Amino acid sequence: MSISSKDLIILSVIGFVLSLIIHLIAIFNLYQVPNAVIIILTAGILLVWLQSSKNLKILHKAYPDQHPWKTVFTLCSNWIKYIFYFFIIYAILNFSLKMSFGNGDEYLNFDVSQNKLSGLSGFWIAFYLLGLIFGYALQIHLNKTTIKSNEN
Repeated sequence: MSISSKDLIILSVIGFVLSLIIHLIAIFNLYQVPNAVIIILTAGILLVWLQSSKNLKILHKAYPDQHPWKTVFTLCSNWIKYIFYFFIIYAILNFSLKMSFGNGDEYLNFDVSQNKLSGLSGFWIAFYLLGLIFGYALQIHLNKTTIKSNEN
């Protein structure tokens, strides 16, 4: 299964916005988010990551002399790189502060507390933003190659 770069951008924007909303809901303890929403957003990260890695391979074939991550950030604006770094650092710090791994009586407990949801949703934000950046970089590359082929 393959998703076009435009569809990846749309899916990533939807996931990013929903993750940001759920993150704020969890931080301010406004509403208990249903587990189905948590599972869907987590599965969405997998879908976005799989397609993003395919996009990264395409970009690496197009620019073999450059590291793929450098290619992505070269194709995008500089501020996108710093926004991404901010959200990655935020996700790691937020996760480390929110998660607690105590002993529990139950082996399979799928109930996610607001505190854990806040830690998890920080990673959703970062990964959906990553998908958005990779989709955007591939779209820029495809636009450049289309323009070059039209000129010839």
